[in-house]
Amino acid sequence: MKFCPVCKIAYSDNAEYCKKCEAYLQPKQESPQPVKTDAGRLVKMCLYTGAFIVFIMLLYYLLGMLIK
Repeated sequence: MKFCPVCKIAYSDNAEYCKKCEAYLQPKQESPQPVKTDAGRLVKMCLYTGAFIVFIMLLYYLLGMLIK
């Protein structure tokens, strides 16, 4: 099945142009599935990232104290 991108009218597979506006017909495509967000996984990743940043800051601080 094809459809007109301008008029949004459906046509058979054999048609090439829209009868109303004469636009080139495009094949009908299925809409993409929405992406599901896992809130628990997102929270874990934020916590791990925050802990990693704090670890790097602590390491930087301790190395700074050793160099002095």
